[in-house]
Amino acid sequence: MKAVKKLLEVEDNKSITIKSLPFKPGSKVEVIVFPSESKQDIFSFMDKTTRRKGIKPMSLKEIEKVVHGIRGVH
Repeated sequence: MKAVKKLLEVEDNKSITIKSLPFKPGSKVEVIVFPSESKQDIFSFMDKTTRRKGIKPMSLKEIEKVVHGIRGVH
């Protein structure tokens, strides 16, 4: 079974709209809605945190270099 998790805000009319689902048009889906324990998803949180702290974005190659440096692999 393929599951999709979306963090959405309830609109003023007490509804939500889910867009860009990875299912074919006409597919039957089951929707279960419950309140989120967090105010935002981890990606939004990290994006805001890095901007607030002035941390420059790194490429995967740069991250790989840091990880290998810490592990002592060259």
